[in-house]
Amino acid sequence: MSQTLSQTLNDYPHFAGQIQWATQDMVKDDVVPRHLGRPVVVHGTPNDPGVEIITVNYDMSLDEVVPSRDQRATQLKEWNASGFQQSDFLPQTKIALMSLNAIEGLPVMAVQLTTFKCGGFGFSAKISHPLSDAITLTNFMHSWAARSRTLLGNDAKDDIELLKPVFDPAQLDQVARLHPGSLPVSEQVAKARSLPMHRFDWWAEDAPGFPVAVKRASLATMPASDELSTTKLSPSTFPPWSTWNMSAAVDHAQIYFTADELTRMKEAAQASLPDNLKSHRISRLDAVLAHVWTLMNRARGHQGNRESVYMDITLGLRNRVSPPLPDTFVGSPLLIGYIEKTADDAASEELGHVAGAIRQMLSQFTPDAVAAYIHDAAHEVSPQRLWQGFLGTHHTIVTSWVRAKTYELDFLGSQDFARYVQGVMPRVDGLLQIVDIADTGDVDISVCMECDAMGRLLKDPFLRRYEISDN
Repeated sequence: MSQTLSQTLNDYPHFAGQIQWATQDMVKDDVVPRHLGRPVVVHGTPNDPGVEIITVNYDMSLDEVVPSRDQRATQLKEWNASGFQQSDFLPQTKIALMSLNAIEGLPVMAVQLTTFKCGGFGFSAKISHPLSDAITLTNFMHSWAARSRTLLGNDAKDDIELLKPVFDPAQLDQVARLHPGSLPVSEQVAKARSLPMHRFDWWAEDAPGFPVAVKRASLATMPASDELSTTKLSPSTFPPWSTWNMSAAVDHAQIYFTADELTRMKEAAQASLPDNLKSHRISRLDAVLAHVWTLMNRARGHQGNRESVYMDITLGLRNRVSPPLPDTFVGSPLLIGYIEKTADDAASEELGHVAGAIRQMLSQFTPDAVAAYIHDAAHEVSPQRLWQGFLGTHHTIVTSWVRAKTYELDFLGSQDFARYVQGVMPRVDGLLQIVDIADTGDVDISVCMECDAMGRLLKDPFLRRYEISDN
């Protein structure tokens, strides 16, 4: 495995390097010479930390650790995964940007191979998010797996060629028509700031409920205090700290939906669209997100509440720019857009108004709009200041790994699907991740919520309302 990992890193040499915060000298010749809060990756030197690969023999069988796919698709469609010891299967290596001030001298990636006493095995990888989103990471893992299959005598050279990475961040500068000496264009800035995106000020110490502990990590991306006092910052709002109890106990559940359930959800959502949204075509993803979010809001006791609640959805940009970036574009080209509903509306039984709002929001992120966003972000004093999402009882952050082909990862050439895939994410209230199960049409949704609310969600009779046809 070390040999094929080394071969794969020849295509991703910066994964063996290290991240630094940019300095003025580093970016003085860039199209926009802003440096605060901008990470750069340095690689190809004798000081590169490399990628650590750890092997662990685990004294349990897979059956004792995680249920099978068949179990999950039948009798264990709701699995409380809070007891799954994810940390046992992750490298303990500290990597860069686990917090904003954890960067100096740290590697950007580490991997672990775990073998089980039944003969099964598991792979895990941690990587600094600015260098890789889910698409880049799974492409890397598939490339590594293809080299392993080749070493074992299976011809996978075509797969290796198809997965050749494109590491060229300047392509995003070109999308936004940035060039040396370019200044912010007011029309572009206005278009970017009209998009449904939060602009929560992470530096706002006067925000009600501001947790003092976050400031220490933020200092790495802030101007000096004397400079900050004279710096004009872009418009922002206070984060709603009072809606996020960081000390609350949180449960993690995996909720499995079959292809048939998704079809019924989609049909129900399409049929219940409000008149002003009937022109939209609802996807399976729109429908299942609407379904789970309404369940979460019901479980949070939002019925009758007229306050606003938000679904903050992570959007990939590769296919949202013109010309589109290839799927092999390396990096983390993401943003977060939101939908807003009154809490009572977001706890309703009908899917159409939520699914339609998701589709309407997504339709606003056209290539021109995304180019405007990149243009505005490039001129931001420090992008780390502005949070596009939030957590707690009034926000849900959604990330989708649909079509990332995580279950198809095959190191041996067996053509078997993985038993279980889980994202490495913190257990915090209001986090939702969706993964598709290879070509089955089924999905597995990871939900993290405050414990009492999770208990109510899993007991809600509406959770499985699409399991059996109304007919």
